[in-house]
Amino acid sequence: MATMHIDEIKAMAQRAHADATVREGLFATMQGDVRTEAVHAAWALTHLPKTDIPHIATHREELVSLATTTPDTSLRRITLALLERLDWSIQDPEEAPPHYIALLDFCLEHMMLADEPCAVRCFCMKLAGKLALPYPELQEEVRQCLLLIEPSELKPGALHTRNKTLKLLSQ
Repeated sequence: MATMHIDEIKAMAQRAHADATVREGLFATMQGDVRTEAVHAAWALTHLPKTDIPHIATHREELVSLATTTPDTSLRRITLALLERLDWSIQDPEEAPPHYIALLDFCLEHMMLADEPCAVRCFCMKLAGKLALPYPELQEEVRQCLLLIEPSELKPGALHTRNKTLKLLSQ
């Protein structure tokens, strides 16, 4: 599959918004072995309107699995963008599902990696902050990890995300 342009991605997202079969096909394609098609499918899903977030949420576990295991940084970044759009509040903090913990562990590790792309680090910071909110002890762990990241080593966008996440955790 050749490179797609934004107009084609937006058209694909419009079709997915209007047709659940197309939307499910995009989720299936994300899991496929053809890198370019997986990235394009994920990219199209990021252009779904906010009203489709519940549809994205039904794929939460597979998105976490994909984000935490893919060696492809583009697919990881786009999958994390999808996950960041979701509501991560949980009813019972004592019963966090395994994918919740797996994502938090992944985010804590990858936000610290200097060789990780800036966008991946930013999404990991945001998600770690959201995931830690129900847990005061985890809030402190995420806060300490963020403080360990040397501000001078961050690009401006990552520094802004770090500061915004620290602010979220101190509320």
